Amino acid sequence: MRRIIIAGAALVVLGGAGVAFAATNFNNYKGSKLAITAAKGTKKHPVPLGMIETLHAGAPAGDRAAPLTNIKVKIYGVKLDVGKLPVCSDSKIEQKKTSPTGNCPKGSQIGTCRVNALLGPSTSPSMAGSTACNPYLNVFNGGPTKQIFYFWTKSASDCGGLTTGSTAPWDGKISYGGGFATINVKLPPDISTKVANQPGLYGSLIKEVVNFAKKSAGKVYMAGIGCKGNKRPWSITFTASDYNTGASETQTVSGSAKC
Repeated sequence: MRRIIIAGAALVVLGGAGVAFAATNFNNYKGSKLAITAAKGTKKHPVPLGMIETLHAGAPAGDRAAPLTNIKVKIYGVKLDVGKLPVCSDSKIEQKKTSPTGNCPKGSQIGTCRVNALLGPSTSPSMAGSTACNPYLNVFNGGPTKQIFYFWTKSASDCGGLTTGSTAPWDGKISYGGGFATINVKLPPDISTKVANQPGLYGSLIKEVVNFAKKSAGKVYMAGIGCKGNKRPWSITFTASDYNTGASETQTVSGSAKC
């Protein structure tokens, strides 16, 4: 069985976004934003938060976006897995990899969305001859320091013949510092620069909108524990591999949600 594709990460917020661009970049991420429930909370009295994370990668007209290799999300004044939800892992998904939820326990899923992407050769960013790839993405609780991501398809036509179980799950690492929660998601080659483990095949994100509910199986995943005044700052940092040079390019989209 062959493998699935593309790039992703996950979370939600409400608020405007500003984009900080580096000097030379291939992609733009102007449509990317976080939308979080407008609620403050404190460490002693945390409040449940729901989130929607919109990730968008654009490129010059007629081209696919350069493949993403890392996505880092930072959100101020939140704590994750506060309800100590059931925990999934890469190994559990591999035990039942043809299922969209693998062998993950009930209540461990924290987010979901459909991804819009394109597949094409690494030798050219041109959209001509590209293959549409629109898999689904499930996000699972991996405990206090991890999130688990897994692509699946309803049919082989969703993504160029690729089916559920064609790609392995991958992880996002959670850390805290300076009042921010950080989810750092390193995207493996088989969904970005070596799709389906095929050398020279790139996966290019167009858009994904990940929904994170306030509760999973009655338990809270993300809670607000404070804000900066009436705002909850956030940022999304994208790293992509440039077609022409192979060098990494990094851009950050930032904004804030109301508290």
